[in-house]
Amino acid sequence: MTIQDILEFTKQNNIPTINDEAWELLKNTLLNNQPKSILEIGTGSGYSAAKILECVRTYTYLDKISFTTIEIDPDRFELSMGNLKALGLYQNAEMILDDAAAILGQYVLENRLFDLVFLDGAKGQYINYLPQILKILPIGGIMFCDNLSFHGLAKSGKDAYHKMRTIAVNLQKFQKAILKSPQLKCKIFEAGNDHVAICQKILKNGKI
Repeated sequence: MTIQDILEFTKQNNIPTINDEAWELLKNTLLNNQPKSILEIGTGSGYSAAKILECVRTYTYLDKISFTTIEIDPDRFELSMGNLKALGLYQNAEMILDDAAAILGQYVLENRLFDLVFLDGAKGQYINYLPQILKILPIGGIMFCDNLSFHGLAKSGKDAYHKMRTIAVNLQKFQKAILKSPQLKCKIFEAGNDHVAICQKILKNGKI
């Protein structure tokens, strides 16, 4: 199995995953900052986890870094675990099947910090994850947020059905929060038919 095989499977089975343009931005973020502790929220098929680990391998040994990925869906968790095992990367990932909100709360209590947080889970929950993420990022830490406009829906939430509209509205709130937060320095980039946000923590304390 190859990473490309996983990508083809996700396309055939309509499993959301990072697009090529967003990946290029994430890859450059990894290479420029060389994080040693990485948290991914939303494992999905394991495609992005595999891409991240392969990228990290270009600047350090995998046993020198900490990579944690959280997935709430049992079927996707099993799929991603099998894929990472097939690629020989399973031993380099701490894989957690749970609600990210609960795990983030646990990390806050443990004062566990991550150099980079890749936010790619439930889009409507980004705004709820933000206070915890700010607490587990050290000064200089990076938060990379995928699907910021939910494939354009955040710009046209009023015309979407209720669930999608709620997600779009929450994403709009999240975008406003990260741009206004004194703790963060953020830039938003186009990525295919969507947008991503790359934020660096610049202040220890502040209001969202």
